[in-house]
Amino acid sequence: MPGDPEHLFEYLVITARPGEHRSVARAALREHSEYGKWELVRTCLYEGGGQKHWMRRRVMRVKPTLNVRA
Repeated sequence: MPGDPEHLFEYLVITARPGEHRSVARAALREHSEYGKWELVRTCLYEGGGQKHWMRRRVMRVKPTLNVRA
């Protein structure tokens, strides 16, 4: 459905393993937000040192501009 709030965004999950440097995860987040128009929604730090980052971006629906009839 077009008005369904569930379909307004698409989500991306970036996972950082416990041994990775934080700069690697930070660079991935920065790249996605700069070039892919993603925004950071949630970050979860796990006990062992792993991290998960949830990013989202608005779904852009394009309406056709040509009226083509077969």
